[in-house]
Amino acid sequence: MNGAMNWDDLRVFLAVVREGSLSAAARSLKVTQPTVGRRLKGLENSLRARLFDRLPEGLVPTTAGAELLPLAEAMERSALAVDRHQAAFTQDASGVVRISVWETFAQFLAGHLTALRTRLPEIEIEISVTHIQADLLRREADLLIRECLPDNPGLIARKIGRYTFAIYGARDYVAAHPAAYGEARYRDCAWVGYDEDHAYFQNQTWLLSHLNGRLPAIRVNNGIILHEAVRQGAGLGVLPCFAADRDPALVRLSPPLEEIARDLHLVLHQDLRRSPAVRAVSAALADIFKAEAGRLAGHVPEPPEPVSQVPLVRSLVAG
Repeated sequence: MNGAMNWDDLRVFLAVVREGSLSAAARSLKVTQPTVGRRLKGLENSLRARLFDRLPEGLVPTTAGAELLPLAEAMERSALAVDRHQAAFTQDASGVVRISVWETFAQFLAGHLTALRTRLPEIEIEISVTHIQADLLRREADLLIRECLPDNPGLIARKIGRYTFAIYGARDYVAAHPAAYGEARYRDCAWVGYDEDHAYFQNQTWLLSHLNGRLPAIRVNNGIILHEAVRQGAGLGVLPCFAADRDPALVRLSPPLEEIARDLHLVLHQDLRRSPAVRAVSAALADIFKAEAGRLAGHVPEPPEPVSQVPLVRSLVAG
């Protein structure tokens, strides 16, 4: 091999191994397919070896490709570690901090963005909205807000709160369906819930256990859409108290369902714990959740407030 190894070429190689095709690798890297093909060809020329066989199931590493794979993965781990540590090299609490969270809690955070910006004027906040847990090792996010504790030993988690659910219905729907106030609601009322892919959500499993084999008449894959369908009178729903209690169009029909209350954790990679910006945002988030503990638990219903718009906040919808 002549010359120094180009890390970008190895990144392309790893993407092709993982995705199985040039087009899928290009999408994952956010570049064009010709760029992927050109870099892969350059790497093969540099190594004087063919790295992939074209098979019906896709691109499969040759013997040379299989030998290169662990070496490329080791370089990737080192590059990712440098990237994570880079945030800790500076002493300034500035720059961009990305928070990964699912949609209902992204909406919760939206109500606190002005306070965050006032407290941390030098830090830009990116909110990445997704049900899929971001990979902190690859710096897909700096902070996660999640229910489940991570099983990766490189990650650090702290409990920042607890939230619960209750049964809600639109005022007009409830007025027209008095069964909504009692146990007959599970038999006589329409319901809005999640689709089959999201049947593992705690509010969905609880609801299905009470519907005696029935399915919600309307099923969605997004918590904000579920909330909107309930407020429009499509049926009853099991919603987070922190969101539904502030909606004047809804009536709460049960106490907080403590059996499906969930803990919330703030998760970060241990390499970022010395980053001034990440530490500052972590502390601010912990304070927000502490101040909102009653609302999250469904103990302090309050009237709705308008969501502030902050120009420096970028919302990245990941699915």
